[in-house]
Amino acid sequence: MEWHCKRCGFEMVEIEVDSLVKIKKELNPIFLGLPHNWSVSESDLKICPSCNAYPLGLGENLYYSIRTKSGEMITIHDLDYIKAHNHIGPRQELMESEICGCFHCCEIFGPDKITEWFGEDEQGIEQYPMCPECGIDSVIGSASGYPIEYSFLKKMKDFWFSESTFIETMCE
Repeated sequence: MEWHCKRCGFEMVEIEVDSLVKIKKELNPIFLGLPHNWSVSESDLKICPSCNAYPLGLGENLYYSIRTKSGEMITIHDLDYIKAHNHIGPRQELMESEICGCFHCCEIFGPDKITEWFGEDEQGIEQYPMCPECGIDSVIGSASGYPIEYSFLKKMKDFWFSESTFIETMCE
C-alpha cells in the first residue's frame, strides 16, 4: 500500500470512513486526494495530513482519530511535527539547548549563533528567534525534546512551509 500522498509526497495517515462522515457533517470541508466514492469505500482510507490539515481538525481545535503508518491511534494535534511547532520561541528553552535547528532552511547551529529576536513578552523580552542562516522565525532547540536533525526539520518544513491548502479545504 502506498503511504505517500500523490499530490504533495507527504506521509499519509489512515482514517475510518465513519470519521470522514462525521467531519463532513461538522465542517463540510473539501478533502484533497480522496477518491470521489470514498463514502462507499473500505472501512479505512489513507489521507494526507498536509493536504487535509483543516478537515482533520487543525485550526479548529477538533480531534478526529487517525492511524499512523506504525499503527498508532492519535489526532493531527499529536503528530510530532505539529507539536514541535509549539516550541518556536521560548528563549530560555533555546538558550538551554545544546543545538538548535531551523525548519525553514533545515540548518543546525548552536544557540549562541542566534543574535536576532522579535516579539516582546510582558517583561519586554524579545521571544522569537530569527534563524542566523535564513532570517525566518522557525527555530527550535534540543531542549524541546524533539530531534534536531535534518530529517525531522525537513518533515516540519514540508508540513509548515508547503503550498498552503488550508483555505482550499475549508468548505464545499
